[in-house]
Amino acid sequence: MVEASNRAVSGEPRPSATMCVLYQGVNDIEVLMVRRAPSARFMAGSWVFPGGVVDPGDHSAAAIACIEGSTDHELGPWLAAGVREVVEETGVWLSDPPFVARVEGDVFVRARGRGLKFTGRRMAYFANWITPTMVPVRFDARFFIAAIPEKVVPEPDEREIDAARFVVPRDALEKARAVEWLVPFPTQRILEQLARFSSVEAALDEWRNKRVVAVQPRMRVLPDGALEVVMPGESGFDELGDVAPNPDALRRAAQAAAQRGRPIVEISDDCD
Repeated sequence: MVEASNRAVSGEPRPSATMCVLYQGVNDIEVLMVRRAPSARFMAGSWVFPGGVVDPGDHSAAAIACIEGSTDHELGPWLAAGVREVVEETGVWLSDPPFVARVEGDVFVRARGRGLKFTGRRMAYFANWITPTMVPVRFDARFFIAAIPEKVVPEPDEREIDAARFVVPRDALEKARAVEWLVPFPTQRILEQLARFSSVEAALDEWRNKRVVAVQPRMRVLPDGALEVVMPGESGFDELGDVAPNPDALRRAAQAAAQRGRPIVEISDDCD
């Protein structure tokens, strides 16, 4: 069951889906990550998981019917968006077996034409992040894992995405801490969760029946211009409250962070 989130003072966040595609490596699990192209209007140059906004077509019965084993009608549009975005961004089809093929046009029309189903029974919903109200461009992002039995070589679309690869979560975190990769804060937190598991099956077992509670951090700009993200339950969270969008303060914080060599990729005045 999804716990309802408080609606932010800056308006409704856009529903979106993020898919963590997992493969069981020899010693560790590996997760598919993509790098957003420098020309991308939102989070350019950052390493994230495939995903995007839930489109109107993702709500259709025909789209949801393409997901085998999916019985949660509430999550159906998010699952549809997640599997569609993986195909559009990386060419990876989460079928049984998985394969890679670029596609132009409607993913679900192509799937129905080939009699393909996405393997929803190998997926699990495990997290819901909502962008802080201070940020003008906001998302209500639901995170899924999708286990694939064999590794494939992704083919980035070269428009939104200029690189895609499977990576051990621990290695991705090390690259983020060394600022070799630009990795958004929520993505780092999800990588930390994935790094706890020694196997894909362990992640599926834990998250298949998990009760997901929406997480909406709050933000504050410190006197030195740094931006601090405060999570629910952390000191000062209740005192901060949900504040209206403040693009000027965020822009100054982003500039200060960039000067310190720690750019903040989540802040943008536009989105895809």
